[in-house]
Amino acid sequence: GECPAFSCMVRRLSDAFSSLQEFNGNAAHEFRTPLAMMQAQLELYEEMPHPDMDAETAELLAMLKEQTERLSKLVKTLLEMSEMNTIERADAVELTALIEEVLADLSPMAEKRQISLLQEATGEVLLQGSDILLYRLLFNLVENAIRYNKEGGAVRVSAEERADTVEILVQDTGSGIPEADRETVFQPFFRVDKSRSRAYGGVGLGLTLVRKIVELHGGTIRIAKSDAQGTTFAVTLPVHAA
Repeated sequence: GECPAFSCMVRRLSDAFSSLQEFNGNAAHEFRTPLAMMQAQLELYEEMPHPDMDAETAELLAMLKEQTERLSKLVKTLLEMSEMNTIERADAVELTALIEEVLADLSPMAEKRQISLLQEATGEVLLQGSDILLYRLLFNLVENAIRYNKEGGAVRVSAEERADTVEILVQDTGSGIPEADRETVFQPFFRVDKSRSRAYGGVGLGLTLVRKIVELHGGTIRIAKSDAQGTTFAVTLPVHAA
């Protein structure tokens, strides 16, 4: 029968969205094979001795290697995004331990840029959700905080229980995000500083992924503060999965 215009539209949008997600996933799967072949061929070529290779060819090969690497990162992220909804969110996650794990995994990157990683969460902070996705959320936020920081800066991460929610803060000592960009940073492929972030190897989906994970857990994310002294991302998640 007839359905009211509004609910009809909502259903159409929701169908369109899931078929778009399916398309994204399928397209990303299709991209994987030719990319993997290109990467394998480049690696194979690199392993062989080429005594007569000129500088121009070497430069071309390095560029090809770098760009195929960038493409496969992008494809991997698109795949993750399309498969996210199917991940169970029923783990009992201990946030303090998870933050510790993320900081340990990112310490080589931080050491390279002489950035100290500080965990200010103490005691147990329990949360129901997906262990894999929450790790990814924290990893992306901390990785960004290292990437856009000043040399010799710091990244502070804290998690605090408030009644039936948990607040996670990730603070950096970078140069801040311009006011006009504070909403847009969460959009796909957005970059505050195109040249700089490309040099740091981002694919422009880090915060989009973070926001999607936050929403899947029924939470919110915002930039709590951002100025010349640094930026603070605040994530609020319900203790029990949405």
